[in-house]
Amino acid sequence: MRKYLLLLLIWSLPVMAMAKPGLAVVSYWGQRVENFERIPDHTIALINPSSGILAKDSIDTPVDDLDIYKPVFRRAKSHDLSLYGYVPTGYFRHDCNIDGKCQTWARIEGQVKTYFDKMPALQGIFFDETAPADYDCALFAAEYEKLRALVAKYRPGGQIIFNVGMPDTCAVNASASDEMIVLFENDGQHYVNDYKQIKAATELAKSRDVRVWHILNNIPPDQLDIVLRASDVYAPDYLYVIDVSGDWQAGFDTYGDLPAYWKAEVKALTGNK
Repeated sequence: MRKYLLLLLIWSLPVMAMAKPGLAVVSYWGQRVENFERIPDHTIALINPSSGILAKDSIDTPVDDLDIYKPVFRRAKSHDLSLYGYVPTGYFRHDCNIDGKCQTWARIEGQVKTYFDKMPALQGIFFDETAPADYDCALFAAEYEKLRALVAKYRPGGQIIFNVGMPDTCAVNASASDEMIVLFENDGQHYVNDYKQIKAATELAKSRDVRVWHILNNIPPDQLDIVLRASDVYAPDYLYVIDVSGDWQAGFDTYGDLPAYWKAEVKALTGNK
């Protein structure tokens, strides 16, 4: 059913001739750094040693074995890869440090500082969980400003990606020009059902010079081409499509490896084989 809904979306809406989105990879690979060798030139990717760079519950101690990333940064320099450090932010909850639920401001700041201390070649920070669990549009501006200030404190001019994961105009309005925002992170069914919201939020962001990234999970191989064609309708700046379910709470390692159709995705989005 999802496949036919995507096709219906493509057939029923006018598609302007435009460039394909760029490739940005959700690379939650921990120490499996060999996958970075398969990322093509001019791609965005994330460094995520262990839900960030800090040891569990610490605000200043990095995880072990960061030297394994040295070849990754050498390749990034020679292949024009833009690497961002992954920082969970706790869905606007800052009263504790529990992955997927809350993160204190002290730990968030420690993550940002440690990334730039230990990995000075990073382009910037990817802030995950940047929509409130108890939704309130008015909360976005202050939250984003505090996160933005942390990057400016430790890397003036450092770039920022906010992962909202949904098409939210409040988040867009809280973003600044030249930042990036993830306005979709879900499956193909939601990509169709939420068309109006996704399209409106994407267009608003681009009108404000905020770059847009869409992430689709649980897309089987026979639907990859359809999703890539649908991206012409939505027109994000960056796209990533993967074949594993996004239900991490059920035990799926959604972004722990590259999708089975990686070569086809790279060719479609970059022209590289």
